[in-house]
Amino acid sequence: MELTEIYADERGETHFRRSAVDLGRRDYAPPSQPVHVSSEMTLTVGNFLVAPPGWDKDSHPTPRRQFAILLSGRATITASDGDTIAMRPGEVILLNDQASRGHLTTVQGPEDATFLLVGIADESPASS
Repeated sequence: MELTEIYADERGETHFRRSAVDLGRRDYAPPSQPVHVSSEMTLTVGNFLVAPPGWDKDSHPTPRRQFAILLSGRATITASDGDTIAMRPGEVILLNDQASRGHLTTVQGPEDATFLLVGIADESPASS
């Protein structure tokens, strides 16, 4: 499985990178058959964010290291280096650009974009 991450370099410039998430086959929910599962990570908080069409006009860094899962609507995310990705419902991005120039999230189309945001503890094995 691959995961897109937005991160900041030593100059505060943000970029995207794709990273592999290691999955191991194990008995996760017996008596069901074994499935592929990632390592566990410590999560801190979760909240929903609903942004209106056209949001946002300003770049911003993430307030904490977190997963953003798009539940409905469409959005683009632009890194400070100019690269842009489009998100569709069900897609996940790791936001890891605290204390940086940030990124621009733009809601596309006529409907709100609804995200589930899940904070990740700093000591988590998902650290890059």
